[in-house]
This record gives sequence, structure tokens and C-alpha cells, in this order.
Amino acid sequence: MKSVNEVSKLSGVSRRTLQYYDEIGLLPPSAVKESGYRQYDDESLRRLWNILFYKELGISLNDIRLILENPKEMEKELMRQHKQILLEKQSQLQKMIVSVDRILDDKFDISMLRDFDKNRIEMIKKTYANEIREVMQSAFFLPLVKSGILPGRVFILKNASNIMTLDFSELIALSVKVLQKFREAMKDGPESLTAREAVTVYQELISKWTPTNDKTFRKIGQSYLKYKEDLDKKMPGLAEFVSSAIRYIYP
Repeated sequence: MKSVNEVSKLSGVSRRTLQYYDEIGLLPPSAVKESGYRQYDDESLRRLWNILFYKELGISLNDIRLILENPKEMEKELMRQHKQILLEKQSQLQKMIVSVDRILDDKFDISMLRDFDKNRIEMIKKTYANEIREVMQSAFFLPLVKSGILPGRVFILKNASNIMTLDFSELIALSVKVLQKFREAMKDGPESLTAREAVTVYQELISKWTPTNDKTFRKIGQSYLKYKEDLDKKMPGLAEFVSSAIRYIYP
């Protein structure tokens, strides 16, 4: 166990910041002494490393919380994606070091200006950030979690032993596709072909996490009406549309 002072010295994070992370539920201490001093075990310190890692990449504290609420394997997949950003930065720094040596030898070449082109890095960052935010902040899957169709945290498997067999990059992409399909279908109505396609893609996604049948999907449709108020705050009209589209196929 490490005291708050020790963690502050190790990480460079101020005691006030650690206290703030606790206040917002991002990094609660492992234990609190009678004196009120916080203590952190290895698991908490690893969580702090993850927080600082994502923060270094420019991800907001709210988005970091959403990432850390997901299963470890999904979090690892997101980290593997962000590793690509670091590799791109590393490659750019290596090229710049070579250019510095050439400048020192008075061997400037116009192509060296590319050392400062960050467009590729920004493109990768934007792509990953959009995918994560699209899935995790949309609140689209909120009814599944609150109704217990997917128990526990977001996207928790009933059979946790199967989690290692999942391709999380595929699941993230499929989740984004579900959102896009339903948004497109809203223009055509709940009885349209596009709405049926949206429900089909949704079934495909759910079946990768937990066994599903007609009864399960009727329950999913009902859950959207139950939590309509929560969903309408972020995606007005979508809850009722999803429920109607599912009810049309599974009356």
C-alpha cells in the first residue's frame, strides 16, 4: 500500500488532484485510515497509470471514466489502438532526430519539412476518439445495462470465460454500425427496410455477448420505452423509434 504522499511523489500528480479523482469517482483509494489519509494498492496504482496514459493522449476525464468502466479486454483493445498513436509519434521523433543531425552537417533538404506534419497522427487520434465516444457516450445501450439484459457494467458477459475469444475491435465497429443504422432508419420509419436492417445488425451485436431469442429482443424493445426519459436527453426520439422497430418485427 502507498500513501497519498508516496503516490504523489511517484506520479507527479498533486495530492489535490488525487483527492479530486476520488471525489468524482475516477480513482477511489483502496483504504482510508482513521486519520483520513488515503492509501492505494497495486490495483489502484495501475488504474492511476491508465488514467494518466489516456489523459496524456488528450482524452477527457469523463471519457476516461467510461473507458475504465468496461471489461479489461475491451479496455486493452482501446489501449492497443492508442498505442498506434504513440508509435506514430515515435516514428516522427526519430525522423526529426535524423533531420537535426543533417542540419548540424549543413545538409538541409526540403523533404525534411515533413517532420512537422502531424496530420496522420491527428487523423488516427480523431478516428479512435470518435469511435470510443460514439459508442460510450451515446447512451444507446443504457437500457440493456439498466434492465439487466446485459448485467453489471457496460457489455458484461454472462459467461466471463468467453471474453478472451471476442474480437473487441470488431465489437466496437459493430456497435458504431448499429448506431448509424438506427439513425439512418429514423428517416424512413420503424416499418421500413432500413429499420429492419438496423434491428438485424443489433441482433448480431447482442448475440456476440449473450444468447438471444425473440423473447429477449421483445424485452430489449420494451426496455427502450422504460428508459425513454434518460435516452431522450442525448438522443431525442430514438428510444421510441427503436422500440417501435423491434415491436414491428417481434410483435
